[in-house]
Amino acid sequence: MRAGLPSGTSLLVSFARGLGVDEQEVDPLAFDLLPPVLSRLASVPRRLGAGAGLYRAALRSTTFGLIDHMVLRTQAIDAHLVSALQAGIDQLVILGAGLDARAWRLDSLANITVFEIDHPSTQQYKRKRISKKASPTDIRYASVDFERERFSGRLREAGFRSGAPSVWIWEGVAMYLPLAAIRDTLDQLTELAAKGSELAMTYRVPGMLPYGALGRLAIPAVFAAAGEPLKGTLEPHELASTVAPDWEVTFDEDARGWRGFGASIANPSRSFLSERLAILRRRG
Repeated sequence: MRAGLPSGTSLLVSFARGLGVDEQEVDPLAFDLLPPVLSRLASVPRRLGAGAGLYRAALRSTTFGLIDHMVLRTQAIDAHLVSALQAGIDQLVILGAGLDARAWRLDSLANITVFEIDHPSTQQYKRKRISKKASPTDIRYASVDFERERFSGRLREAGFRSGAPSVWIWEGVAMYLPLAAIRDTLDQLTELAAKGSELAMTYRVPGMLPYGALGRLAIPAVFAAAGEPLKGTLEPHELASTVAPDWEVTFDEDARGWRGFGASIANPSRSFLSERLAILRRRG
């Protein structure tokens, strides 16, 4: 990752959210957050009229289902977040926030304190891109390199109240961390999250890459060449045992189980079934 630039995966996620799979906008702020070239590519459907569907279909196909996967993932986590906030929680922590725009696009966050934690380079880029936009809610930033630093102290310094319930989003990050860092992050979460707190996290399971032996070799090689190698994996039972007895796992499924959270036409892709979404609730 180069100074002042976001990670390549954060750009891909933002692009997918900006493009979407149909006319329903998933993330209208993506066009402001993306570099000019990607922003223009994502906004093409706005200018194509009747041809927009064909353009989206072509990109959905050529990205091996990445667009659909990101739309399903975003909608599932959004739905969980809105539901959790209805219980009166007023703190949201986004770990590895990347170019996440939930604080800007979800009305339910209007009176919530949003803490965004991420690598300094990604945050520097993001804050510069949106510097001229009025903040829609109380957004607080903390810069952390997850593999080298603990985030708990930075979060407390930013005003996080560990005695009050909170919602946490840890999306698309754990797979790039070694197992020790994943477990350390979960330990810090347990230390900070009060009873009734909610966590939505994604993680990668081993042995689920598509296309047989070729996929098992080629897919990790592509991520490694991009400077973001895949590292940590967990089996569902390992996640449950890692967080027990402090957290209850209330949901844990791959993209085939995410469609129930929204009404999108997006389809799960076998290319990304190694990623699962788990929703956990902090026990007392």
